[in-house]
Amino acid sequence: MAVRVFYASDVHGSEVCFRKFINAAKAYKVDVLVLGGDITGKVLVPVMKEAGFYRAELFGKVWEARGEAELEKVLSAIRASGFYAVVMDKGEYEKVASNPQLVSELFDKAMVETVRSWVSLAEERLKGSGVEVYIMPGNDDRFVIDEALAESGLVVNPDGRVVEIKGGLKLVSLGASNPTPWHTPRELPEEEIYRRLSKLVEEAGDPSSTLLNVHVPPYGTVLDLAPLLDSELKVVRRSGEVEMKHVGSTAVRRVIEEFQPLASLHGHVHESKGIAKIGRTFCFNPGSDYSSGALRGVLLTVEPGKVKSYMFTYG
Repeated sequence: MAVRVFYASDVHGSEVCFRKFINAAKAYKVDVLVLGGDITGKVLVPVMKEAGFYRAELFGKVWEARGEAELEKVLSAIRASGFYAVVMDKGEYEKVASNPQLVSELFDKAMVETVRSWVSLAEERLKGSGVEVYIMPGNDDRFVIDEALAESGLVVNPDGRVVEIKGGLKLVSLGASNPTPWHTPRELPEEEIYRRLSKLVEEAGDPSSTLLNVHVPPYGTVLDLAPLLDSELKVVRRSGEVEMKHVGSTAVRRVIEEFQPLASLHGHVHESKGIAKIGRTFCFNPGSDYSSGALRGVLLTVEPGKVKSYMFTYG
């Protein structure tokens, strides 16, 4: 039986992109939805409450709102950008701004609340539809969100597991990445990635019926080219052009070369939309354009032993 799988990754807190991900189930008539990591945002935006109105700064523009209806428009604009809005007065802001621990706690609270609301939305829209929904954290995602993902009866967090999906296929997932310059929450040495991933693929059994859902792409392909950074994490340019380098995982590539799964799905490197073939394995990275509110994805039709078709999507 052929199965239609829609994969996207790296929405980084964008509520617009997440809603599009859920809507993809109906739009593309899919059987399985997979969100492959880096689902949370990176920025807190204070919305200051001052003498009957609210004020926030977003992308260099000052937004002002009077009343709840106008405030909701501002909050929606912030959420659409992948940021977290925190409404506070001047005293609360000064207290938080001088305390990194309080800032971190606010981040955790905003992330968990957002993930819970997204899970609720998925359940509301897709319960009873027969669509399977898999949402996995990536290297940028803090561990506090795992509990929120685990609370759902519909949404499944497949990270570090082998899950049987429709059509007799197995989904092998790993959200961690190899080390990055930013020292993100879920990073592992290459040796540990290889140990965990190879064990999972062996557990899955027949590689020709196995799909990899691995956040980081394989090293040395068109899927893992990112801007080269200097010691100050600034983009390196040569003759005015951005210099690129491979940043993917050697362990992921090794597992694909050794086991030859049916297909592998990746994110992590936003700039490297594309397809690569390693031996018999089709490898995909749809890229990410979350900051514009556009969702990049890839739609696959697969069955054991065969990738029947694939199509990149954007919108």
